[in-house]
Amino acid sequence: MPLTQTGFPSEYFQSEIRKIALCDYVTRTAASIIRDNHLNKNVGNGNGGWSSPKGGAFNINAPGQEVLPRTSAIISDDAIEMRFSVALPAAGRTVLGEQAKQILALNLVELLENTLLHKNLDEKKLALHISSVENQHHLRQQLGANNLIAFIANGSILPRASGASSTPMINSSVVPFQSPPELTVTMTQLDGIKISGMGIPKGITLLTGGGFHGKSTLLEAIELGVYDHIPLDGRERIVTDPSAVKVRAEDGRPVTGTDISPYISVLPGDKNPKSFSTDDASGSTSMAANIQEALEVGSRSLLIDEDSSATNLLVRDARMQALIQNEPITPLVSKVRALYTQHGVSTIMVVGGLGDWLSVADNVIAMDYYIPRLITSKVEAVLKQFPSEVVQDEEYGSLPHRSLQVRVAGEISPYTASRSYINIKPAVKNPVNDPSQTPEGINLQFMDQVVEVGQAKMIAATVQRFMKATAGAPVDINTLLATLEQEVNLDQSMPVALIEGGLVAVRKYEVAAALSRLRGLRVN
Repeated sequence: MPLTQTGFPSEYFQSEIRKIALCDYVTRTAASIIRDNHLNKNVGNGNGGWSSPKGGAFNINAPGQEVLPRTSAIISDDAIEMRFSVALPAAGRTVLGEQAKQILALNLVELLENTLLHKNLDEKKLALHISSVENQHHLRQQLGANNLIAFIANGSILPRASGASSTPMINSSVVPFQSPPELTVTMTQLDGIKISGMGIPKGITLLTGGGFHGKSTLLEAIELGVYDHIPLDGRERIVTDPSAVKVRAEDGRPVTGTDISPYISVLPGDKNPKSFSTDDASGSTSMAANIQEALEVGSRSLLIDEDSSATNLLVRDARMQALIQNEPITPLVSKVRALYTQHGVSTIMVVGGLGDWLSVADNVIAMDYYIPRLITSKVEAVLKQFPSEVVQDEEYGSLPHRSLQVRVAGEISPYTASRSYINIKPAVKNPVNDPSQTPEGINLQFMDQVVEVGQAKMIAATVQRFMKATAGAPVDINTLLATLEQEVNLDQSMPVALIEGGLVAVRKYEVAAALSRLRGLRVN
């Protein structure tokens, strides 16, 4: 539809962030209309066999709590394009013409009129949506100048409704976030409004506290602060360094040609830790690979939770050092300071039982019944009372620098229906269905910053693209990602050339992580 026909104010098209927010709102409105009017239902009940009425259901890429560039709605030149699907109705081989007329001449027209015409939308909600996203983007841009990794505004609602829902928890027991005085900073939104909250400085920060007091919930809010959120989400004023990557252990993941030598000096079978490959990584080697692969593509902030980590890669206390003399693993606690001083990479880590980490922290934040308190001075007293020696390496060690040739023995499907797994269909079907064989595909289950199915589809489509780009020879991984970022990133609308309607923008860090989990990858 031409923009002049929509009636949207011209200022909504004056920046990429406003365009992204407008298209996000349009998509949400369409999804809501489809759901509320039961347009997502088939014309028949589907229980009458092959010849019963089927089809008629509308479907659009319904967003979650995050505001992201999507191919479901795109503004280009002088028009807005909306993409969704509808299954045309039929009963067996009989076309249901009357139902098709209802769908295409009435339902479709009504959907577009109530979605793309400004006069039919809630204009105040739309304006709030756009300004909220614009303010979040502006806050995130101020982090570097303020020497911060993250900012959590006072009054934010961190807990979610349940483990299966990303919507905010709404009940009388929810404790709004309140910054400790020592870490309180004031930021200015794009609209000029000043907001106060907790600023987490660059360096090494520990989040600690008793069980169930909110430390992992705080880390989760920080890890998703790389994305903008809808108004009233509770996290819409939480912003994080755009390069922050959540790192964890991942038993069983494949690793190809990754330099893990800063952490592992010797490997079984005379494998080279500077170019480590395996089809079945352990907890420690997988976590070392995850850290190194994030650094390889430019991450400047690592987010770690003790609960999802390999303990032997995090710490090794004095008793174990005395007991085991020939330990090939150097823990992160001995590297984290050099990582910051030499490479400028900060770390935020949730710690519940690893007291040695207190010796290396710049700031320690304790969650006390969901209220953060800065306890760095208390930590100093504890360290004097219970001294322990934590060996610090002066040199961090080498970083990976890989060139990749993306090759798979099958066909990538960009239409995966799962956020957590990308299927690779075999080029030739194996006549013997052997359940013991490892299924082909890319496991995204432990990539916590992939939040929508559309992002998994975007990753799959990108893997296909990189297969073609590297068909002749390996290409530097950062060169590959740079070509992608010119077209797909969180700060610009999706290209119209992407011909599908269910793709969602994804960061280069998640694309790189997915590539590194691809079985059959070739590395120079």
